[in-house]
Amino acid sequence: MIVVTLTDCPPRLRGDLSKWLLEISTGVYVGQLNKRVREELWKRICDNLPRGRATMVYSANNEQHMEFLLHNTVWQSVDFEGLTLIMRPGAAEPEQNCKAVPSKAAVAQMVQRERAGHVQKEKKSGYVVIDVETTGLDPEHSELLEIGAVRIIDHNISEKFSALIRTKQPVPREITLLTGITQQMSEEGSECAKALEAFWSFLGSSAVIGHNLSFDLAFLKKASAETGTPVGRNSCIDTLSLARRKIRDITDYRLETLADYFDIKPERFHRALEDCCTTFRIYEKLNEI
Repeated sequence: MIVVTLTDCPPRLRGDLSKWLLEISTGVYVGQLNKRVREELWKRICDNLPRGRATMVYSANNEQHMEFLLHNTVWQSVDFEGLTLIMRPGAAEPEQNCKAVPSKAAVAQMVQRERAGHVQKEKKSGYVVIDVETTGLDPEHSELLEIGAVRIIDHNISEKFSALIRTKQPVPREITLLTGITQQMSEEGSECAKALEAFWSFLGSSAVIGHNLSFDLAFLKKASAETGTPVGRNSCIDTLSLARRKIRDITDYRLETLADYFDIKPERFHRALEDCCTTFRIYEKLNEI
């Protein structure tokens, strides 16, 4: 199930959406789409909605059974102890002379929250950029092939994590051509459970950065559930969504295209650790805009 809401929608885009979805009210579309069509439709919405706002909610294999996508809106998706919530825009501050004097109990609670915030910040120790390589695009039928992660502190890479995984099924030929990971490399890799345990331990409570992060997390969480590996609860930032908000003069938002846009020249693409380093550099550039 998928639900799309739009404002200030151009007629041409409305016509495109009507080919795939049913418009049940002005700017509200519902329907059933596979993942590939859904992603292409969202890309078309973002590319053809320069002023209006867009929200997409679709069914997903997680605790909430749904995921959110937002475009051109001050509302934000945030991670709250493993659940994705939508944070509404902050209300205007009341006038100074209208503020009530907080009670002693309220002050004590504020101090406690502030201390907890400092502890949490210290635990995070920067942020971690992650990337995975897989044997296909569907987490229900494909497997993790490689996991990569880099920890960033003070705008520099301080630690790296990389693990090739021994897959149950043979590595498809097209995946070998794309990534360079052969069947023999996979057979010499780690067991999935062992690799996931090491990965989540490396991640800790740090904030997570990734490009098209929902794809990576879908595979990581499904594999963790199958192997009984505890999953961390981390705040997340997707450079794909960030780039769509900040950059307009670009043909698409693939990692390779953004790297070329920022004149970043990695040695190669489609290997987890190298893509982590490229995503890190893109994220730093996006924060400069």
